[in-house]
Amino acid sequence: MKRLQLVRKKLLPLLLCVAVAGSQVPVMAADVEGFSDSAEGFNEEWSEDTQTQPAEAEDTTETAEGNTTENTGIPDEQTEDIAEAADGDTEDIALQSSEEDTETPETSEGSSSDSQEDTFGDGEESFGDASDSGESGIEYIKGRPLTEEEEQEQLAPFDNLTSYSTAVEIGNDVDEVPMGRAAAYPSYYNAADQGYVTSVKNQEPYGMCWAFGMASLLETSFLTQDLGTYDLSEEHLAYFFANRKNDPLGNTYGDVNKHMGTDDKGNADYHEGGNDLLASMFLSTWSGMTTEGDVPLATDSTHTQKTGVTPAASKAYNAAAYLKNAYFSDYSVNAMKKLLVANNSVTVMYNAQNAYYNASTAAYSYPTSTKNVNHVVTVVGWDDNYSAKNFRASSQVKGDGAWIVKNSWGTGWGKSGYFYMSYEDKSVSELVAATAVNTPKYRNNYFYDGTSGLGSIRMYAGEQLSTVFRASAGNGKAESLGEVTLSSMSANNSYTVQVYTNLKDASDPTSGTPAYSTPVSCSQPMAGVMTFQIPEVLLSQNSLYSIVVTNAGSTYIKYCVEAEVSYGWCSFSPSIVSDQSFLRYNAEDTWMDAVEFNPSVTPRIKAHTRTLSSAARMQLSSSEISLYSGDQKTLNASATRSEMDASGIVWESSDTSVAAVNGSGVVTAKNPGTATITCYGKNARGIRATCKVTVKLRQTTGVKLVSKAFNRIRISWKAVPGCNRYAIYRWDESGNSKKMATVAADVVTWQDTAVKTGSTYTYRIRASYVRSGKKTVYGAVSSPFSAKAELGKARAVAEAVSGPCNRVSWKKVSGASGYYIYRKLQGKSWVRIGTVNNKVLSWQDTKIEGITSYAYAVRPYKNVDGKKVLGGYQASSYILSYPELQKISSVRKTSRGLKICWKAQKKADCYQIYRKTGKGSWKKISTVSGGSRSSFEDKTAKKGTTYYYAVRAGIKTSGGKVLCGGYAAKAAKR
Repeated sequence: MKRLQLVRKKLLPLLLCVAVAGSQVPVMAADVEGFSDSAEGFNEEWSEDTQTQPAEAEDTTETAEGNTTENTGIPDEQTEDIAEAADGDTEDIALQSSEEDTETPETSEGSSSDSQEDTFGDGEESFGDASDSGESGIEYIKGRPLTEEEEQEQLAPFDNLTSYSTAVEIGNDVDEVPMGRAAAYPSYYNAADQGYVTSVKNQEPYGMCWAFGMASLLETSFLTQDLGTYDLSEEHLAYFFANRKNDPLGNTYGDVNKHMGTDDKGNADYHEGGNDLLASMFLSTWSGMTTEGDVPLATDSTHTQKTGVTPAASKAYNAAAYLKNAYFSDYSVNAMKKLLVANNSVTVMYNAQNAYYNASTAAYSYPTSTKNVNHVVTVVGWDDNYSAKNFRASSQVKGDGAWIVKNSWGTGWGKSGYFYMSYEDKSVSELVAATAVNTPKYRNNYFYDGTSGLGSIRMYAGEQLSTVFRASAGNGKAESLGEVTLSSMSANNSYTVQVYTNLKDASDPTSGTPAYSTPVSCSQPMAGVMTFQIPEVLLSQNSLYSIVVTNAGSTYIKYCVEAEVSYGWCSFSPSIVSDQSFLRYNAEDTWMDAVEFNPSVTPRIKAHTRTLSSAARMQLSSSEISLYSGDQKTLNASATRSEMDASGIVWESSDTSVAAVNGSGVVTAKNPGTATITCYGKNARGIRATCKVTVKLRQTTGVKLVSKAFNRIRISWKAVPGCNRYAIYRWDESGNSKKMATVAADVVTWQDTAVKTGSTYTYRIRASYVRSGKKTVYGAVSSPFSAKAELGKARAVAEAVSGPCNRVSWKKVSGASGYYIYRKLQGKSWVRIGTVNNKVLSWQDTKIEGITSYAYAVRPYKNVDGKKVLGGYQASSYILSYPELQKISSVRKTSRGLKICWKAQKKADCYQIYRKTGKGSWKKISTVSGGSRSSFEDKTAKKGTTYYYAVRAGIKTSGGKVLCGGYAAKAAKR
């Protein structure tokens, strides 16, 4: 044996083990080891003797959607459970290809007995009849010991049997008593007595015991189901096993079973070599079995000549018996009886040596433990009381009890073609039982595993396998998927099965619509090939669908896969391509294409469908619509098949943030972008009609100036429903454009700080809707709006003070380098009267006339590129200046006092005369009206006293206040 190390891409562990298969001996399915350290994944190494223990399975019977379906190993019409517990460990055998492992297949068969008075298993005589015994407990087949010549004739077929390989344990010994079945079995049972076993056949001149065993199993299955007596074609099985053809759906092109068996003369002969494990895998493709009448055995009536006639290639998928289930188990008395009670026939492999066959009693037992096997026979019953005395002493049988076994060496051998095998035979291995249907409800068989080599990967809890198929069998009509077939080499497997339809991505098995709200649970109590009925799923033609199988809780499942293998006498070369089969370690991981593994593998997952009478399509009133946010539109849906929408129609939106849809098909536009509105019937979730909805943004409007300054311009606009961004574009005075900024939807103002004082800029706003990973949607751009970056206004405030003097002040203008001060007389132009730097915020205007109205303005300026750029201004209101300084021209003595004279100010309304003496305070002594007055006589002045006088010109304002000008005092003595 060889150990072949495998390295998997990405270093994720995978192990695919394939057992050696010899002619007429079992090909043992090997295991996949788990993650080498943590035991948490598909194993990565071919293993020769890995010890495994199958996980336990739960007993359930529901088959409704989301519930559980279980395949128990019992034919459909039986209701009792036959779930088995695994007692022994499983031995994994590595792939074997050396010449020394290959032996010549059996080719000869013993001649028929001259005496056939005791027909065996045909209902005329039952097992256990000791009437012919020469002594108590011994049952001679002829009522006496055979002559030496007769004995040699019976022993002759053993001489041509050759051991090709060693048998291994499957790890599926069923010892536990299932629910609902009595713990004790009857002491005697014979399915042939019940009419469940077809006649004994003759495999001569070929080593085809395995094909005859498999045919007998399926013939018994039909009799058990009361479907009539069939004679199935072993020739068809052997030939097309060795010369397989592409399946009717064209999914296995390039898959090759290459048979290299030879007859006893060394000639290539496809008849020589096989076993029922391989046959089960092959027949799960429904390439047979057909009837003997359709493809007869290639021999003459004497079974001594090889005619060389081969079936036509067109008959490759002719079938009268369609394999439904195959059950594999290690040997134990309990396991055998349970399988017999459930299925009425079980094939076994054993080491047939003439030294341990008592030809006189047709009793056989191999005495020592061995894994060498060389023959396949069919067990049809048991006799607990069959005496140990019937066996040769060399067989070392100690207890009573034997199996009733149907051979394929003709009725002239043994007891009318049957013999007894002791319960104690230590070479018996690999129990196989099978069921079939003659008219499958689901006739389309989808699969990629066309080859028949055995191998398995360890599939730990939560891990998943999947296959992706394209629905093509309907030729334009719809199909209904109703069954899946799963295969494993372990017992008590718990699966869930989900179907995804209308896949969007062939490389992602879960990229479609899940058919079930809850995956269907399936329980497989025994190793083998199991077909599970699942709630029907409608498939539209040419659509992609997937079967996703999950380990639902078993410690690990030894799941069967096909791979490139060679057994010496035959080899299997699958054509494995990408986008067909996948696996992943948990639902959060990405799927890994099984072609990436080394070696590439294909999980043995099959899907069965039936073709319907018409196509299945959903239709919508519109396939594409455009809306603005807030708009609504109603879509109308219809189905081509009434069952699709019989339970109602489901409406979905791919993006409800863009467009929502209610249960009546009313679409409401939300935010800009594109969304797909999908509808489907509740009974056909994967067959859908779609409408593309484009939601657009409206044009941005209402752009206006909020504020501006020497170094910024702030604008605003009206909000656009549905957007989440605004893009601001700017053009300068030279016509150069630039996208200046993007702001969020809740911002409807923006300030441009990248401006030059004195420059005018034009702005346009465009609403947009941006989503990560999506194409940005834009609305129409706004109308242009222009604004100039300039200094703020200086607001001049003027007041008149005595002097006359007008005082002008202003607040600091940000950015100003300085200020120009302007003065204006009513009806005149502005005259600039001063310039100050930006630190000066007031101006005193003394170069004015008294009692004159003036207005003032201050304009900030900024030095830009060597030029002074002026800001705006707000002029002061007109103010009336104070009267001019009033000087006294003279103070003269008069007879009555002192006379004060001055030069009149014609605009004055009055004059106020003040007087004081020495260091006293000023006192107003008189007010004279009239601007033309120019003197005043102080008649109260006392002689000899020196007085100081001041005269102030006054003007009355509109508010009634009197403004008095300054004065220049003058002294005089009376």
